[in-house]
Amino acid sequence: MVKNRSDRPKLNSSFRSGKHLIYENYKIYVSVLILIIVYSTILLFLNLLTPYDTTLFLEINQYRIDAIESFLLLWTNGGTYLFISLIVIVLWLKGEKNPAIYLALGLIVDAILVSDLKIMIHRPRPYEVLPIMPLELAENLRSLPSGHTATAFLSATILSRFYSKYLVVFFLIAASIGFSRVYIGVHYPLDVIVGAITGCLVGIIMVDLLDRVQMVGPRR
Repeated sequence: MVKNRSDRPKLNSSFRSGKHLIYENYKIYVSVLILIIVYSTILLFLNLLTPYDTTLFLEINQYRIDAIESFLLLWTNGGTYLFISLIVIVLWLKGEKNPAIYLALGLIVDAILVSDLKIMIHRPRPYEVLPIMPLELAENLRSLPSGHTATAFLSATILSRFYSKYLVVFFLIAASIGFSRVYIGVHYPLDVIVGAITGCLVGIIMVDLLDRVQMVGPRR
């Protein structure tokens, strides 16, 4: 039986359409794949990684400098949902509506994802298992990933979409917030690293999705 040749262009067209769809969404696919790999690795090897993570935490945490402790306690709150929400409000009031919308929606997704991941992994805070006195006590007793760090890197990724000339500044601020979480004694270094990866990847996904439905202006 001879196949109808008229079917071949349709098949080729469908194949090309599928390839185009994959190419169009590659940032989302890659970001999701990396998130799956990172958290699968954490679930499988966290016990193996914990001794090294603890050693690095204690190395960082033992060097306390009185002159900067008050500043770091204030600075670390730059990664809270409340502080980033204030940035959203300021952007909106200034007429920067697209950055405000991107950041607000990103915060919602980030908050839900990080909360679920903390529950799933259920890692205790360093001060619950180590003989250290943190500079502050965290409200949430689950440690991984670092929510403050994830929020800071999510914000840096999204804001860099609109204000690209400040990209380095945004990520330096995010990194310093992550470091502060270890320094004040509420997170292990691994919590911060995973939080940073999570925030960046969620930011990339949100930007890619929202770019398709928003009329965005040029990068600055």
